[in-house]
Amino acid sequence: MLSVIVPALNEERHIGSLLSDVLGQVRAEDEVIVVDAGSEDDTVPVVERFPDVVLLAGSPPVAAGRNTGGRRARGDLLIFLDADVRLPAGFFERFVKEFEERRLDVACPLYVPHRSTPAIRGIFAFFNLVFKVFERVLPSGAGHCIAVRGEGFRASGGFDPSLKFDDIELIRRLAKGRRFGIVAERVYVSDRRYRKHGIGNMLLRYMLMSLFFALGKYRWANRIEYEFGKYGPREE
Repeated sequence: MLSVIVPALNEERHIGSLLSDVLGQVRAEDEVIVVDAGSEDDTVPVVERFPDVVLLAGSPPVAAGRNTGGRRARGDLLIFLDADVRLPAGFFERFVKEFEERRLDVACPLYVPHRSTPAIRGIFAFFNLVFKVFERVLPSGAGHCIAVRGEGFRASGGFDPSLKFDDIELIRRLAKGRRFGIVAERVYVSDRRYRKHGIGNMLLRYMLMSLFFALGKYRWANRIEYEFGKYGPREE
């Protein structure tokens, strides 16, 4: 059984498209869970249009929403998705197939910006390559999409809400003594941070984050400005 978990905060412009992607692929026995962190827009009404989706009330930060959904989930495999991603047709079938064939316990896909510029696409391609090359040495990924076996997630205690970058910390923690891998399937993600803050600014932030993560200093990264759920219509 597959459990798809989507934390959301003010994502009315995106979550409907994602849920259409997800529900067009999951099987009858699978479950889809959305955890709303108190959205002030129409995120909840949009989700309520999908009767097969379990809607839970949550609160910030995003780690808390992921944990709320993860604890409610009954699946053998949990896939956490950001609310603004898009999935290609057949994504789950191909992703799970490679996940099982490689006997992975934790995995992330390739992250590709949706309708972006060549420069930003190149940056994402670079990070995808780095993640793949170092998957055994420094397991890395992002909260856009993380897959983890249910028993592993439940035993881990979940994401750490005290960390701004709870996704990479959980990946590194779960990968210890388990199999981590980058699965060669694409998830389409938003480039809105690059468009809002600029390529140079975001590259500097990500390089600094990468240094902290390599050193295992996740709390140091909390000092880096990185907002969640605060994008207005013009920034979507």
